[in-house]
Amino acid sequence: MKIGSIAAGIALSLGLAATTTAFAPALTTSTSTTRLHISSWGARGPPSQWKKEADPDPSQKIQAYLKPPEPILARPNLTGTAMVSGWVNSKERTDQTIFNFLNDEESAFKFDKIVAFCDDAKFAKKRLISRSSRYSGLLDKLDFIQAEEAGSLPTVEQLEGVGSWVVYANAFGDDSVDTVKKIAALAKSASVQNVAILISDAQEITEASSASDSLTAFEGFEGKYTVVAVGAISETPEGLKPYGIAEFGTDQGVLMGNATYSRDESLRIVAECLGLDSACNKAMVFTEVTDVNATEAKLVKGLREGGYTRPQEIDHMISKGPEVSFVCVCFFFLIWRLYLIVCMTVDYDYYTVSHTLFTHPQTTKHTGIQNRL
Repeated sequence: MKIGSIAAGIALSLGLAATTTAFAPALTTSTSTTRLHISSWGARGPPSQWKKEADPDPSQKIQAYLKPPEPILARPNLTGTAMVSGWVNSKERTDQTIFNFLNDEESAFKFDKIVAFCDDAKFAKKRLISRSSRYSGLLDKLDFIQAEEAGSLPTVEQLEGVGSWVVYANAFGDDSVDTVKKIAALAKSASVQNVAILISDAQEITEASSASDSLTAFEGFEGKYTVVAVGAISETPEGLKPYGIAEFGTDQGVLMGNATYSRDESLRIVAECLGLDSACNKAMVFTEVTDVNATEAKLVKGLREGGYTRPQEIDHMISKGPEVSFVCVCFFFLIWRLYLIVCMTVDYDYYTVSHTLFTHPQTTKHTGIQNRL
């Protein structure tokens, strides 16, 4: 009867452990007089003599509770022709980074042609035709379309045949909110399938209602869109600082007046959002997090230490977010600890065996515990 009850208890605990294997129970002592007599525990001795391993605190080491990275879902129709608008107009930089992201062989993008829509086609060719673009294969995909006048958006005719469109809204006037409405109208008329819009200097958008109103222009749009808003552009390297995400067009999405964001990081974000299914029909504000104790900072650090690629990391932050991840982790952490307390209260032997099976499977295999139960 005792062996049967122990086996039933182990079966129950194994069923619970299937969903909480990341939470390792800690070994504690009990005043219960019930003992499990097993002839040999191996070289390490009985579990009571094992060195106790403290359960990691999810608020300090959240990476310990994250699942291994898994393949993520990409948007459909990331082939054919992509257009890039609002870049390659400055003499201070080449602006090749955004084109490199769209041409990355390891990304979800499989474009045959990448069109640079610019104010001066000759100038843009000089900036983008380089040794790196030749070696990466970007040169074979590049094409150029010149605007009808400097600072203007492409016409419907110029957008003909374009399946994906990446736009830097600030390049087409000071009112980026109004530019978003114009982009939406063009995308509808030209039947563009995927649109990703980058807005910088979003700290100047002080009214959430005006930002929210701009998104109504996408009503009836048959394709997919993403809006990424960031603060004033800085030259901080990509990925150096963690980030938080808020909804564009809400009070939480209104940036502080001194908000800044890395140029290369903003390009990475808007490019990845063009390819992520989780970013479809979303408008988000990305902010740099400077507090190392913030949940966002801990989560981003944990994702990177856990082997997540940038697309997987950004997808996780968009689809799950720091609040969901941290709350769920802490909830299951507490439930598991309560479960262990109940086990120790009811039967010390049951706790000892279940702890041995879950935390030291190799020891139980060699000592024959599993065969004896």
